[in-house]
Amino acid sequence: MRLFSKFALIFSFCFAIVSASQDTKLKDSLERMAQPKVSLETSYISDSEIKGSTGSFETVKNKISINNFFAGFSYTNRTFNWSNIEDLPFGDKVNKPIKEMHTLKLDARFPFKINDKWFMLSSLTLTSSFEDSMDDSYSVGAYSFASYKFDDEHTFQIGAFANYHPITTMALPIVSYSYRATYRDGFKFVFGFPRTYVGYHLNRDTLISFGTIYSQSVVKLGNSSVVQKRGFIETKDYMSNIGISYDFTKDFQIQADILYGLKREFIMYNSDGNSKETHEVGSAIGANLRVVYTF
Repeated sequence: MRLFSKFALIFSFCFAIVSASQDTKLKDSLERMAQPKVSLETSYISDSEIKGSTGSFETVKNKISINNFFAGFSYTNRTFNWSNIEDLPFGDKVNKPIKEMHTLKLDARFPFKINDKWFMLSSLTLTSSFEDSMDDSYSVGAYSFASYKFDDEHTFQIGAFANYHPITTMALPIVSYSYRATYRDGFKFVFGFPRTYVGYHLNRDTLISFGTIYSQSVVKLGNSSVVQKRGFIETKDYMSNIGISYDFTKDFQIQADILYGLKREFIMYNSDGNSKETHEVGSAIGANLRVVYTF
């Protein structure tokens, strides 16, 4: 869950480039975008029941990212604590169906300024998500969108993103409208899909925010998985958050959020990907803490 989301940040950077009509402003924007940063993130999602059973699980996520606007690398680890295993609709009713998941991600972005009104951005991402083996765990994602600046406060974005995995492929639109995305005072928002975000600056360094975001991933299960040997699990969720971020310095930021899972699904596939079963996951609350340092 990206809480001051990746898309909100991307739109902000795009707006900054489009607004930079003078050479010195454009140079400053590009230098800021090239700065590397490291972020550490940890989150907890409370006990979530698998619908139709009393089986449930808690989730702890830890993530480290190293990136700038143009390229990045991240590693995410998710661990699961299960309850009432004997009543779960999957697994062997004895052992934990999933202990942990690992995700490695590489991404690159390609910005292109058309003129003072139009800007385009494309991205390519390579991801490996797995339980205990990276074999057959790779997926490729891409998005591309155009951004149009009506004036200094209003922009519109339209495009599409897709994710290819040998088991399943997803393609969805990107549509959003942004208001005061780069401002550090007062009210700002991004309305659209896959992210809706509303923020209010109490002062230049303190931001209160609320939003929802959709995410999807496919994870390769282990060779001895009790769910599906060498199978796959697709996760889909809508997650909302309300939180606060504070800039201690121009290079150091902390964000804290309360999370609420609106709608989540597990979709299980066998090793061939031609048999699947879907399980809905009940709503749950959680918390997230993220620390960002820019070099």
